[in-house]
Amino acid sequence: MASQTDLIMSFSNTEIFGVLSLLVGFYASGTYIVSILRHRTKPHLFSWAVWGLLTLIGFLAQIYDGAGPGAWAMGLSVITILIIVLLSFWYGEKNFTRSDKIAFASALIAIVPWLMTEDPFGSVLLISLIDIVAFYPTFRKSWHKPYEEHLTGYNMANLKFILALFAMNTYTVNTTFYMAVCVAANLVFVAFCLIRRWQIGKNS
Repeated sequence: MASQTDLIMSFSNTEIFGVLSLLVGFYASGTYIVSILRHRTKPHLFSWAVWGLLTLIGFLAQIYDGAGPGAWAMGLSVITILIIVLLSFWYGEKNFTRSDKIAFASALIAIVPWLMTEDPFGSVLLISLIDIVAFYPTFRKSWHKPYEEHLTGYNMANLKFILALFAMNTYTVNTTFYMAVCVAANLVFVAFCLIRRWQIGKNS
């Protein structure tokens, strides 16, 4: 009977990193969802709805480009983001400003030319821009309510994406650039929330 060591050695490096990215992804999404159910986090429906659509299309693009285990984390994200979108209807942010609606509509409209773009680099730049625009409602909400976001979830999501990068079978613009942008955007958002928490605490 093969030992556990032999079993582990039978996996490729990309598969090992793929499994690790899945485990971290489960933890990241699980803690975020639990925080929502405990009424500590109020996700913005507009941001998460766009992210869900982008993640689904990005996952399909990774599969098409042969990302292999590197696509596992993105596939998991499709499922967990759908859960967060559904929870947003009951537990999410209820104050939708005009600027939120403009950002949401702009992100949705921009998806159409993105799908029609044949240039791989132009396509990945456009999807990254859409992702950032979709982040606006969450940034806007968090300026006033920085404690209504579970920052551990964002930090662990970054670790998930980094592990997924090591799990790639092939490295192309489509398989790597968008995830790198997600990591950068999450880092900026976490820093933004921490600064706002410090400012609010200092002025209280």
